[in-house]
Amino acid sequence: MKRLLLFVVSGLTALSGFSQEKIQFHINRSAQENITGKVADALDLKLKQVMNRNSAAAADVYNVFAIDPAIELTDVVSTEGLVQNVSVAQGNLTLIARNMVDGTMYYSATIPVKGDALGSKESAMLKMISNIKVTDAVYTRFIRIARQKIDEYYAANCGTVLQKAQRLFEEGRYEEAQLYLKAVSPSLPCYEEANMLRQEIVRNIPTNTSPDTVVVEQVVEKPVIVVIDRVVEKPVPVEQVVEKPVPVEEKTVDREPVAEKLDCEISISTQDYTFKVLKCFGDMTQKRITIQAAVTNVTDRNFDQERVEFRSAFTTDGVKLNSLDTDGLYQEYPSRVTRPRNFYITGVNSKIPGLSFVKLGIGGTTVEIRNLPVQW
Repeated sequence: MKRLLLFVVSGLTALSGFSQEKIQFHINRSAQENITGKVADALDLKLKQVMNRNSAAAADVYNVFAIDPAIELTDVVSTEGLVQNVSVAQGNLTLIARNMVDGTMYYSATIPVKGDALGSKESAMLKMISNIKVTDAVYTRFIRIARQKIDEYYAANCGTVLQKAQRLFEEGRYEEAQLYLKAVSPSLPCYEEANMLRQEIVRNIPTNTSPDTVVVEQVVEKPVIVVIDRVVEKPVPVEQVVEKPVPVEEKTVDREPVAEKLDCEISISTQDYTFKVLKCFGDMTQKRITIQAAVTNVTDRNFDQERVEFRSAFTTDGVKLNSLDTDGLYQEYPSRVTRPRNFYITGVNSKIPGLSFVKLGIGGTTVEIRNLPVQW
C-alpha cells in the first residue's frame, strides 16, 4: 500500500512537471531598425541556443508563446589613433515573454551585455552577442518566472481564455486555439471546459484534403456557366446574350488596374517570393483597414509552414499604428503557386488617406511597402 501511494505521488509530481514543460517559446527575430541584419541574425541564433539549452524552444509548428528580444546600447566607445581601432559596446538585452495571439505580456527581464572587438561598431556588437553564455543562470531564471507568470495569468483569467479560444476556433484558427489552451493546467477550475473544447477543436482540424475542397469549389462554378450557355442556345437572340458577358469580362479586366493604380513602392529582401498588393481599403463600421495581397513562391522548393507577420505600419502623417493583425501565424507556400493573404489594421478612428510605410515578414523575407493609398 505504501509503495502504491508513493507511486501515485511521484506520478502526480511528474504530471505537474510535464504541464510546466509544455509551455515553450518561439523566438521572434528582432525588428529593431538601429541594428544591422547581421547583428539581428546573430542575436536570433544565440537566443535559440539559449532556449534549446533550457528545453524551452517551441517544437510545434504553431505556437502562441513568444519572446521578443531588444538590445539597447548604453555606451559605445571607439579608441582611435592606434594601429587598429577598438570598439567597446555596453548595453542591455531585454527579453519580453508574450502571447502572440492576444498580445498579453507576461514577464520581462533586462540583462547587461558587453563586448569589444577590433574594427567597427558592428564588430563590437557581434562580439557582445557572442559573449552571451547560454548556460548563464539568468536565462534559466527568466524562463522559469515567465512560465510561472503564464500560469498565474491563466488562473486569474480562465474564463477570458476560454472565450478567446472559442473565438479562434470559430474563425477556423484551430492550431492556435488548441495551443492557446495548452497552459490551462488541471488545477484550474475551467480545466474540464478547456479540455472539452480542445477535443472539439481536434475533431474539426481539417486534414490534408483541403486543396481538394478548393478544386471542387472551382469545378462547381463551371457547370453553372454551362447551364447558362444551354439556356442561351434556346432563345433566338443568341448573339445578344453572348455579347453581354463581354462587358462583364471588361469590368473584370478593369479591376486589375485598380491594384496597379495604387502607385505604391514594394521592395522584397529575398528572391524567394513576389508580392503584389491587390487592394487596400478601409471600413469605418469595422474601424479597420484591410490590405489584400497575393504572394507567390517563385522557387522550386515547397515552403510548408512560413511564419507571416505584420511588423509595422505608419500613416502619411508619420503616426505609428500598433493594432496590427493577419490571418493566422503561418501559411503554406507551394512552389510557383500564388496564395492570397490579408493584413489588417484595427482600431482605426478616422479615414486615413494612406500609409507611408508598411513592413511585413514572410519567413526569412521582409516586404516593405511605401506610399500605399487607402480607399474608403
